[in-house]
Amino acid sequence: MQLKQLKRQMKKNIFTKQEAQLVAFGTAPNTLKLQLHQWVRSGELVSLKRGLYAFSDRDMSKTEIARALYSPCYISLEYTLNVYGLIPDVPFSMTLVTPKATRIFDTPYGRFEYRKIKQEAFFGFDPETLIAEREKALLDYLYLNSKQLVPEPAYWRELRLDNLDDIDFGKAEHFAQRFGSKKLMKLLRGVKEYAGIDQAG
Repeated sequence: MQLKQLKRQMKKNIFTKQEAQLVAFGTAPNTLKLQLHQWVRSGELVSLKRGLYAFSDRDMSKTEIARALYSPCYISLEYTLNVYGLIPDVPFSMTLVTPKATRIFDTPYGRFEYRKIKQEAFFGFDPETLIAEREKALLDYLYLNSKQLVPEPAYWRELRLDNLDDIDFGKAEHFAQRFGSKKLMKLLRGVKEYAGIDQAG
């Protein structure tokens, strides 16, 4: 099969070896495997992980890549907290949450870190953009880092949490109840106190 044929017939920017075989149904599997390897070496294709390829000349969003690498997932934690201006440091990796096992993928488009969260806590994100709501991103961060977090103002100051007035703490508390974690509720109360919001409000 010619690469231009694959490009013409493959409707996706990112595809698996199995999907390529369906398009190149007249090509022997071993021959296609060799062709894919050669196209990666020549720079025509990019290998995202074993058996997953992308056309190097097509524009792709990180969301598209993240979804193809490991699904189901959504973008949360440090990456999303930075997007919302809640933490100033730009993370080296795109950080995501998944109900599957924790995984890290280093690709030509950057590092993608997926952290496991229980199924009951897999909610609170836009299904199109995969971006977590700001309250959910904060809760995911608190929950998945709860062992090293301390609910004290000095600690939140050290983390440089900012723009907490953008957080709907009522919504955050409602979300937090679905985690079923007393430690998470305690940490959230600590952040709320740090933000200077009256507990009754």
